[in-house]
Amino acid sequence: MNFYELPKTIENDINKYERSLTQYMQGLLTKDKFKSIRVPYGVYEQRQNDRYMMRIRLPGGAITPSQLAGVAEIAKRYSGSPLHFTTRQDVQIHDLTLIDTLKIMKELRKLGLSSRGGGGNTVRNIIASVDSTIDDEEVFDVSPYVQALTSRLIAESDSWTLPRKLKIAFSSSSKDKGLATVNDLGFIAKKDNQGNRGFAVYIGGGMGRKPRVSFLLYKYVNADEVYNITRAVKNLFDKYGNRKNKYQARLRFLVEKYGREKFRELFESEYQEVKKKHYPPLELAPHSDSEESILEIPLFMGLIDPERALALASILKGYGDNTIRIMTNQNILIRNINSEKVSDLISELKRMNILFDIPRFLGNSVACAGAATCRLGICLSRNLLKAIRKKLEENHFNYDRISDLRLKISGCSNSCGQHLIADIGFYGMAKRNSGRLVPFYQFLIGGVVREGNTKLAEVIGPIPARNIPSFLYEVLKYITETRNDNESFTDFLARTGKDWIFRLFDQYVQVPSYNEDSSFYYDLYSDKPFSLADRSSGECAAGLFDLIELDLQTARQEIDAAYNEYNPLALNELLRKAILSTCRALLITKGFEPEEDRKAVSLFREHFIGIHVDGKWKAVVDKYLKGETPVIDEVEGLYNAVKKLYESMDDSLRFPDLTETERTQSEKGDKTHNVHDFRGVGCPLNFVKTKLVLETLNPGEAMEILIDDGEPIDNVPASLEQEGHRIVEKEKVSDYWRVLIIKGGE
Repeated sequence: MNFYELPKTIENDINKYERSLTQYMQGLLTKDKFKSIRVPYGVYEQRQNDRYMMRIRLPGGAITPSQLAGVAEIAKRYSGSPLHFTTRQDVQIHDLTLIDTLKIMKELRKLGLSSRGGGGNTVRNIIASVDSTIDDEEVFDVSPYVQALTSRLIAESDSWTLPRKLKIAFSSSSKDKGLATVNDLGFIAKKDNQGNRGFAVYIGGGMGRKPRVSFLLYKYVNADEVYNITRAVKNLFDKYGNRKNKYQARLRFLVEKYGREKFRELFESEYQEVKKKHYPPLELAPHSDSEESILEIPLFMGLIDPERALALASILKGYGDNTIRIMTNQNILIRNINSEKVSDLISELKRMNILFDIPRFLGNSVACAGAATCRLGICLSRNLLKAIRKKLEENHFNYDRISDLRLKISGCSNSCGQHLIADIGFYGMAKRNSGRLVPFYQFLIGGVVREGNTKLAEVIGPIPARNIPSFLYEVLKYITETRNDNESFTDFLARTGKDWIFRLFDQYVQVPSYNEDSSFYYDLYSDKPFSLADRSSGECAAGLFDLIELDLQTARQEIDAAYNEYNPLALNELLRKAILSTCRALLITKGFEPEEDRKAVSLFREHFIGIHVDGKWKAVVDKYLKGETPVIDEVEGLYNAVKKLYESMDDSLRFPDLTETERTQSEKGDKTHNVHDFRGVGCPLNFVKTKLVLETLNPGEAMEILIDDGEPIDNVPASLEQEGHRIVEKEKVSDYWRVLIIKGGE
């Protein structure tokens, strides 16, 4: 039994990956080019260079015991690292070599599994509610639709070439445990008055940066329309999605761009065109309305070592193929178990150390991989959850009144840990204190997911990582002491308000100086000072934007204050601070994290001026470095140029270089270089004199020479280019030539 049908092209797809991998290993493909190929195959580079993660598609979290055994055996053989079940109900294998990824693709194919679409601008794993038979509001089991839609979509070539990732979700009831109301496209099971199966359709949601709750597109459509609607959404996204700026490329930004009514019109147009093509409805597996029992196996942080996974698979093979679902809380759900056999199953799982006692609050808690492996993770989110657990256990915490609460932690703002729909959520960020970086988390509270009532958690504010275990202990203690029996957390917050939260929060937000307590400048359980310098080449959505935006916001505030400052000394100080904040903002994208202010400005001058921003801004940067007084218009111009560059940056923290024309104009417009008159100096002495001047310059700096017509103009520029320098411009003036040169070298 397989839960989706591999596309007929899968063998060709793997062969293409193999050819690209071979070309990359031979140096025929650049690293960036190969990355653009491997990521849509679900292969991501980890934090450690040359180590990779593979993400395997499991529609609705479904995997057979035999497939689980196969994946566990692969992990055991190639990495030894635990399997990682994610909040998107797929499974990841970590710590692989590139050669391993190719071998694993071939082995997965034999298991009826694939990593295709595990990353990149593709249709991602379709998620669904999994607790069929225990949801008292369940309309019907949505699993067959998830599996059939998966098979159809992954067979279509345009599922791999979208403007950005497309996330789809199904829920079997209005409880929306499949998160349909916070995905790009969501379906919630309904029945009409005649008992026919159908869905309410939600669209335009998402939990990444700039999150949105979906809006209702259709109150009810017949179940046969699931594919047509999805096809129309794909067409719409493909046609109107922002391919130029991935930062603005998710489907929800189309809703934002056009407004709901215009968006509806665009969708309806695509939908009608799709229906004219008369696509066949999805081919569904037989519906299951089983009344049999289920059992949840908590996995702390979604991790299970290969040996335990193999043991679990071996046990479950005797209970049937349709027994395992991965949950969005990273736990394993065992379903379709005969009620009479549940106690025997529990005993066997405990004997094999697979099912063990853990407080439900901790078993439900979620933490993404964060900075431990993800290249754009800011903080060590798993370590935070470990520290929270340690704090609660040390204080022998009574979990009775918080067993239903959902604690969710993300290592950055991308919400892989689903902090935006948590009762209590945190996401990693960085702040500076006296020039040093400090690991922080934004604290959120009160997220709700239910059809008609979904709302994103409210941001309370940033708190240093070091203080969170103690802070959260006090929060949970207050809830335990104050919450009424059978009171929902939403009702509890409505009754108590948030003043008590802010009172507690204010006690834990201060950061001591490094000399007073250096532990605040280290992430939890880390022996290295907190740094973001190795987070610069991410392969998924961005995680450093918050820090960049903080610097830009600071620069803006300093410029605004400067307009209202009349004291010359104070004005000069504000403008210098604005230059520093502006220059520092984007350095992290190049892997730089200088503590010394002057070094930050120098690095910006070297790596951005004339490369990403116009060379004319070198003058104001040089004023900072020389201790000269800047002019407010110059500072604002530099700020606007950097802000514009930031806005052009995609989710991989990349932005365009100046075009050759822009660079030439930039260099011509840079009047800070010196002019050296070598007219009347013959060859090769004019070349030697030019080289002597170049030796005094830094790479990338400009100089201008005046040389005679004839042999000098024929020989000197060519000789300079042979030595790696760049001739930007040659202009004849009367009987001599003006030559603009950029010094080459590293």
